[in-house]
Amino acid sequence: MKLGHKIAMFYTTVTVCIITLVIIIFYFFTSHYIDKIFDSLLVEKVNLTAQKHWEKDEVDPRTYKIIEQKYDELLPNAEEILLNVDSLSFSKGKLYTYLTRKQVASLLAGSLIHFKNDNQLGVALYYPDNQGDFIAIVLSQNTYGERIHQHMLVLMILLLLFSSVLIYITGRVYSSRIIAPLHQILDELKRIRGNNLKMRLKTSSNKDELDQLTCTLNEMLDRLDSAFQSEKSFISNASHELNNPITAIQGECEITLLKERSVAEYQKALERIFAESKRISQLTRNLLFLSHQDEEFLKNSIESVSLDDILRQLADDVSRVNFISEKRPNNLFILKANPYLLKIAFQNIITNACKYSKDKVDVRLFMADEKIVVEVEDYGIGIPENEINKIFQSFYRATNTRAYSGNGIGLSLSFKIFSIYGGKIDIVSELNKYTKFSVTFSCNQLFHESF
Repeated sequence: MKLGHKIAMFYTTVTVCIITLVIIIFYFFTSHYIDKIFDSLLVEKVNLTAQKHWEKDEVDPRTYKIIEQKYDELLPNAEEILLNVDSLSFSKGKLYTYLTRKQVASLLAGSLIHFKNDNQLGVALYYPDNQGDFIAIVLSQNTYGERIHQHMLVLMILLLLFSSVLIYITGRVYSSRIIAPLHQILDELKRIRGNNLKMRLKTSSNKDELDQLTCTLNEMLDRLDSAFQSEKSFISNASHELNNPITAIQGECEITLLKERSVAEYQKALERIFAESKRISQLTRNLLFLSHQDEEFLKNSIESVSLDDILRQLADDVSRVNFISEKRPNNLFILKANPYLLKIAFQNIITNACKYSKDKVDVRLFMADEKIVVEVEDYGIGIPENEINKIFQSFYRATNTRAYSGNGIGLSLSFKIFSIYGGKIDIVSELNKYTKFSVTFSCNQLFHESF
């Protein structure tokens, strides 16, 4: 069932149920009111009957004439039963034909009794008079009321059926107008393919939920297009980077096999092949790291890692690195992370700093505003200002690094690892003077452990 039909059916069902409930309540109260009016007419009729038969000698002729006129006009087809309680022929048996024993007792006690006899309604009145004690009973069928009930019931059923059809048609028209923008969105989405991700959905000026949906879909398409272009660039660059060492290995093999070589020449060829294969291995490992999802990083073994120990070890491996750690008695800078991945991230930054600077490289570890900060500063070629925001892209290399070896993966890998563990990277650089990387970890990732 389509959405428009569902909306129309739901709208119709709910509305018809409400209308039906209102009709039932209206019919119930109207019927009760009609019956109540008829009961009041019966009461008035039984009183007029008693006055007509037993008040003639007690009222003036004019008043009695008015009583007779009302009596004749009110329920002329009503059946009357008059009983003389004082008469020797009086028997309660006749009363029991219409009333129960309890009702008879209440009647003789002076209460006005309403009852039903087959399809007739009746009222019994105990009327004490100067001529004696009497009982007046009036019976009549509420023909007019029943006709009103029937007409009301038929009219309400027809009204309900007509309303149901009208509501359904209205619901279909209205739902079609609501669903129309969705159909337009679906049609436009069907036209979007991998080769035209630049297409965007048309937005309206209604500022309603559908307009918000369109904007959200456009934002999603922006992200998909960006991810798709990034993926294409990644695959292209990865293929290029992998192809270079493979081509070099193949070329080296072909040249070496052209003729007989000395042992030294074979050894040099194998060394070049080994270097290129090592380059492929390192590149492949980095690509595998970049392809991992964040959840896969977090699933790796997490433990308390001392940044002081990691940075000191990395600094000891390279003589040009000057490591400075803030003195914190009885405390170490501890993070919850994978030590292997964290070491790779810092190693990439320190290696880059050493590669692009012939002078020393300063590595600092300290606390600032309850945050742990690691600074890696070199005094080399620097980074062009308009390229600082791009250097963390996979395979991107600054324009002034063409003379240096590398494949542009290290920093992107470090950025991803730091991001996973809550690190934020800031870069300050000036061409041909210095470059400073600052890695900051917030309080949520910071742990101080005493020893």
